[in-house]
Amino acid sequence: MRIKDFFKEGTPTAILAIGQLGTIHAKTTYGLLRHSRILKPICVIAEQVGEDLEKFVKPIRYKVPIVKDIDAAFSMGADVLTLGISNPGGFLDEKLKPYIREAIEKGMDILSGLHVRISQIEEFKELADKRGVRIIDVRIPPKELKVLRGDLYKRKAKVICVLGTDCVVGKRTTAVQLWERALERGLKAGFIATGQTGIMIGADEGTVLDAVPSDFVSGVMEDMVVKLDREGKEYIFVEGQGSLLHPAYGQVALGIIHGSKPDFIVMAHDPDRKGFDSFPCIPFQPCL
Repeated sequence: MRIKDFFKEGTPTAILAIGQLGTIHAKTTYGLLRHSRILKPICVIAEQVGEDLEKFVKPIRYKVPIVKDIDAAFSMGADVLTLGISNPGGFLDEKLKPYIREAIEKGMDILSGLHVRISQIEEFKELADKRGVRIIDVRIPPKELKVLRGDLYKRKAKVICVLGTDCVVGKRTTAVQLWERALERGLKAGFIATGQTGIMIGADEGTVLDAVPSDFVSGVMEDMVVKLDREGKEYIFVEGQGSLLHPAYGQVALGIIHGSKPDFIVMAHDPDRKGFDSFPCIPFQPCL
């Protein structure tokens, strides 16, 4: 999935971060504020109205105001409402529904990376059809799924995979920073997103791999690498997911490794972390 297939560069978006701004789970909000290349963030909807965003995340590329509601975002010219939150399991918090409903009523497109498909919730689906707006769920697997075939081994590009010792340690941020620095140097570099935020910021190619049946994760990963290789990319930066040691998400990390066959690995690690994300009862023993 490429977000540029849905939106023109510079499309103004409001980012919904109710209940999560200032926590590690607002990582989609932070990613868009730091690195968005297609959508243009113009405000963040959160409880901390009027406060400086850099109090919660810095550095950021888009220093936009924090506003209280959809009315304020719409008056600023937002055409899209992007859900900038994440929850373990990807459920839709009930308190977010009024914001989504009002955005659709005002004619704004909805962009979501949750496991719950907003486009399949009947209330929102009917309202979107009535108002003529789009609900774009990025956490959807490709229509055609294949197991790894081995085309990956014929590539010419160098693959750099950013892995980590846990969730939310900066894998995507690191991969995007490396990609952007490579582009600044004039290198033919590409970025493959394996999560929703990477796709939303404008990756060259992306699939939310935790939405793909396990047998096909490495095959989908392979297809993305091969696609960018054939497009002439000489350096491909791959976003890792979770950690091989994570009890809930290790299987996705393994599929990324098999499907990207990295030439180089960059490891992201939080030295202050004591337990796995969402599993504090499990002692954190990183393999470094």
